[in-house]
Amino acid sequence: MNDSNPIKVSVTVPVYNTEKFLPQCLDSLLGQTLKELEIILVDDGSTDQSGAICDDYAKRDSRIKVFHKSNGGSASARQLGLENSHGIYYIICDSDDWIEPTMYEEMFKAAIGNDADMVICDYFLNYPDGRQKKFVHSFDNFSQTTLIKNALTRKLPGSTCNKLVRLSVYKDNGLTWQSGINQGEDMYMLLQQLQLPLKLFYIPQTFYHYRRILNGNSYTNNPTIETFKQSEYINKWKLSNFSHSIYGRELFISTLNVAFMGIRTKGMHKACYYDFVNHNLSFGSFIKWKIYSLKSIIVFISMISYPVARLINKMSFRFFYK
Repeated sequence: MNDSNPIKVSVTVPVYNTEKFLPQCLDSLLGQTLKELEIILVDDGSTDQSGAICDDYAKRDSRIKVFHKSNGGSASARQLGLENSHGIYYIICDSDDWIEPTMYEEMFKAAIGNDADMVICDYFLNYPDGRQKKFVHSFDNFSQTTLIKNALTRKLPGSTCNKLVRLSVYKDNGLTWQSGINQGEDMYMLLQQLQLPLKLFYIPQTFYHYRRILNGNSYTNNPTIETFKQSEYINKWKLSNFSHSIYGRELFISTLNVAFMGIRTKGMHKACYYDFVNHNLSFGSFIKWKIYSLKSIIVFISMISYPVARLINKMSFRFFYK
């Protein structure tokens, strides 16, 4: 630990039109038992009162820095926060979420005590009807291969909000949030980090509250052509950067997920979809990897008839999104 650095943790909060939830988020940050914080609020061109709320909180506490910028998406907001971070460790907090009072203190203590480059905690899923579900990680081991396999198949969620990372991991390795990648940017970053020889530590405590807003307009429920293209870009990067002999099954599952997104994408042209599928999937791959699920069946059918696959998916929508 660098004892001369008074900032233990830098927190970046990308903000865009979250006036309803932002005060709860900021109150939870200011209520942290770890006081040596740097809280960087990046207002990404909000059109509601979010920017004014940020400025008001900055007047209350000198640890808060506010940056206002034109709208460029979550990745550009995160990057601006990263570039202005000075702590020993770095983390993201989304502006519509909130955290438990001891989160950063406990994670920082675990990081220092174990000389860890990354500390992972569990999180809650909070729903509008008051339901709260706990997501608990399950780690068989911390080998690089296992972690990458779990990330590629989403067994290890990509969220950076429950991962405290040594700031030098970003600075020394040139890791940046790529502007324009606002779908799957967390997983894209995590996979880049997992390629490095990092020391990870898991703290089995639930600190982060991830607010689930079921409005039907999320990237997951209602993907657009743009979000599909971003996912296609990241998947192409995965296929180019991970060994098919080691991660073949996991890369197939990753590609399957993107294809399934294409089936659900509003306005997707059949020719565009088939261009992706024909370059990345084959009937033989389904037989080889034996992934038998409704999702894989729908994608398999799409390779024969895209309209039929879309119809089946529409009928089974409630099965996937409850």
